[in-house]
Amino acid sequence: MPESWDWQAQIPEGYTETYDGVDVFEGHYSYKGTKYVPSWGGSMFEALMPQLVLKEKELGKNALGLNNKRHVDIQIQYAKEQGYSAWGMSPAATPDNYSEFAATPLGMDGYKSDGTVTPHATFLALEYAPMEAFNNIQALKRFDMYGKYGFLDSVNVETGEVTQAYLALDQGMTMVSIVNYLKDGVIRDYFHQDQIGKSPEDLLIKETFSIK
Repeated sequence: MPESWDWQAQIPEGYTETYDGVDVFEGHYSYKGTKYVPSWGGSMFEALMPQLVLKEKELGKNALGLNNKRHVDIQIQYAKEQGYSAWGMSPAATPDNYSEFAATPLGMDGYKSDGTVTPHATFLALEYAPMEAFNNIQALKRFDMYGKYGFLDSVNVETGEVTQAYLALDQGMTMVSIVNYLKDGVIRDYFHQDQIGKSPEDLLIKETFSIK
């Protein structure tokens, strides 16, 4: 968002580029010296769900692909700084209902961070930090939250309370993430065979965020 929108969490730095005749403000935030383009709330879902079907990692090496890696790295760093024993903050079911969670600095508005971690966030990060994701899966299993249908939807790592529910959306993101990791982005390949996937390819390649 432009610098003039002074309600946002940070005043972004950056520059204006023109793509296909359209002026775009390539702005970024910074966290502990790391530059990134924020999502609305700072959740893993917002940043990384599109790359389940779009070739952001392969084509957007200086833009969305790089930014996805930055979101994963900051999620991990932020959780450690909060003293959490596992990472992965994203909207999830809770014992009471459903709510938004995030690594707060990653958001323009910034969802809360209260110790609630959801497994689907780990799997979304699988292609960007595979060993860290593997270790985090083991940490989540220690909370006794792996059931008949896979991981239950969330755990508060401060209280140890596990949400006794499965959420279809989050199970779906988990399964697609695993398939893409094991089969070299096969779901993205399917999507890009269609015109709706092919259409943004040129822009994915040529756009450069101000985060290098």
